[in-house]
Amino acid sequence: MQPVPSWDLFLVIFFIVSIGYSFVLQRDKVVVTMMAIYAGIVIANVLGTPLQAFFNGDKTVANQLFIRANASPFTIQAGLFLVTTILVTIRSGLGTRSSRGGGSLSPFELALFSFLNSALILAAVFSFMPPESQAAFAQSSKIARIFIGHASWWMVAPLIALIATGGLGSAARSRGDY
Repeated sequence: MQPVPSWDLFLVIFFIVSIGYSFVLQRDKVVVTMMAIYAGIVIANVLGTPLQAFFNGDKTVANQLFIRANASPFTIQAGLFLVTTILVTIRSGLGTRSSRGGGSLSPFELALFSFLNSALILAAVFSFMPPESQAAFAQSSKIARIFIGHASWWMVAPLIALIATGGLGSAARSRGDY
């Protein structure tokens, strides 16, 4: 019998890849991504229920158009979250001016925000799951248990770090962006 890798392995790989990707993205874009993640959470929570009704065929558009897809609330919310986060990160135009200026986060801050962005993504995705699925996932993964059990802290930790580090203010002032 071959051993089955746990979700912990996947979560560790997720963190490594996202932190590495953040170093490739460069400095200020990491903070823009954090704001995009928050926007994705809001959109998923606000539009998740109405879209669920639409995809179940309970609501129509213009009294004619509906889709019967039997999509789960988790699928709808996670999809909205992913699409919104990607669109806001790529298409917002935020962070482009300061990125050309060489970046404003130290390597430590970049690693910190990268880690917290990854944690925020996981906390958000887990929050979209029904409680039974969260409990099952937490039981099978030590790392998931940390994010599910302390979801509120993971939701506010990036903002606390942004305030504690002074955000982008000091570098922007030194470049004369104010």
